[in-house]
Amino acid sequence: MKVLVVEDNEPVSAALQAALAQQGLEAVCANTGKAALDLLERTRPDVVLLDLGLPDCDGFTLCGTIRASSSVPILVTTARGDHASCVRGLDLGADDYLVKPYNLAELLARVRAVMRRRRPAEPAPIGEPPGDLLLAGPVRIDLKERAVLVNGVPTELPDEEFGILVALARRPGETLPVDRIVDEVLRTHRATLKASLQRDIASLRERRGLSSLLEAVEGKGYRLSVPGPRDR
Repeated sequence: MKVLVVEDNEPVSAALQAALAQQGLEAVCANTGKAALDLLERTRPDVVLLDLGLPDCDGFTLCGTIRASSSVPILVTTARGDHASCVRGLDLGADDYLVKPYNLAELLARVRAVMRRRRPAEPAPIGEPPGDLLLAGPVRIDLKERAVLVNGVPTELPDEEFGILVALARRPGETLPVDRIVDEVLRTHRATLKASLQRDIASLRERRGLSSLLEAVEGKGYRLSVPGPRDR
């Protein structure tokens, strides 16, 4: 397993890297947000340990940026133990939040836990969501909590629009015919009509961050234009 350690305190970073190596884990370290994003792209880590106190950017902003482009599990490790910071970190896409000073055994246990909860990036078949979490590019949908994040920003949606976005997010990059979208929304017990779909799509496109992602394909249907299997 490869771990990306984002920590500006070099002695702490070095000690953590050595401790992880003793557990058979490969650690790559970054002391700035810019270096973290570069290593995230080049090394494709299995999990990120993210300190919030970075010299070149706000750690919360970095958390949202990582989550917008990747489904990699993020474990925030920080001295900020206040409730508001914890809630903010989790809302921005962190999978767990651990306050310093922490016990190494607890850290490793939490790493194992977020890895167990990790969901595959590939979409599941229609009607079979990957657990309670749905990821499609910058769109993150918690099906259990009915919560939507777009580029790390919470987006409130009415039932019909939520159901449509879920249907499209399960097949990122694919064009879904109108009838198929309606069937999927109805299957999740949300009321929508075929005649209102165009209006609901237009309303979705007015939501922050979604206007450039939702595409109408003339004569075929609609798609969420994010990385995924494209139409042949």
